[in-house]
Amino acid sequence: MRRVWAAVRKFVVDTWSMFVSQALAFRHMWFWSVVMVTFIPLCTMGFLLLFGKPSPERITYILTGSITYAVSSEAGLSLGQRIGAMKMLRVFDYYASLPISKLSFICGLNLNALLLCVPSSLLLVVISVLGFHHPVRDPLLFLVAFVLGGFSLAGVGAMIGFYSRSGQIASNVTQIVDPILVFFAPVYMPEEALPLVLRYTSWFMPTKHVARLLRSSFRGATGGRVGVHRNPCWIHHHQQCHGGQVFTFDRGDGMTG
Repeated sequence: MRRVWAAVRKFVVDTWSMFVSQALAFRHMWFWSVVMVTFIPLCTMGFLLLFGKPSPERITYILTGSITYAVSSEAGLSLGQRIGAMKMLRVFDYYASLPISKLSFICGLNLNALLLCVPSSLLLVVISVLGFHHPVRDPLLFLVAFVLGGFSLAGVGAMIGFYSRSGQIASNVTQIVDPILVFFAPVYMPEEALPLVLRYTSWFMPTKHVARLLRSSFRGATGGRVGVHRNPCWIHHHQQCHGGQVFTFDRGDGMTG
């Protein structure tokens, strides 16, 4: 029992030390780091809201999809780029010489990246509450989903960073994997809007489950799931009406209302 407690204590201390060291390293560039993490989710949300009238169900998918993108991709998956950059700058050699485990190293890096995602996620929630009167109904579930989402792709990002031969390769692989995990899963749209093949493959993508948890934290305001009718040309949601609006997905024109 003492050995287990000593191992847990060492893991916590090493992870915290790694987190603090990374936070200190980012103290001179934290503003631009936050801007970069916030920019893509906000732009994506604004772009999708241009099409059709915003219904509560539609806002839920767009909002939670943007938060999922921020915490999963910008926090967890970006570890590949960060570790690759450490290799290029020879900083990785320094951390490799320290008496810390790879798990502590990864968790420390990921905690720092997750911290940078907090402003963007809070801003998205504020926009939802003030702009669309669409609050979080279950804050505890939202917090759990946020933390789990930040670590959902940490293993994938770390693997890319560790096994890539150079920082450039790590960056390229991360940019290829990133849109696949976000746009080939029911993150910004219902699962029924995806082709049949992607419905099955998306079960192996952590982003699907993170987005599902986040949507559940808003579900008190939106009700149940939306039924879908498919044909070869378009996908239409039937009778999920909010004030007379029908939520539709059109493959040619995007989402409409």
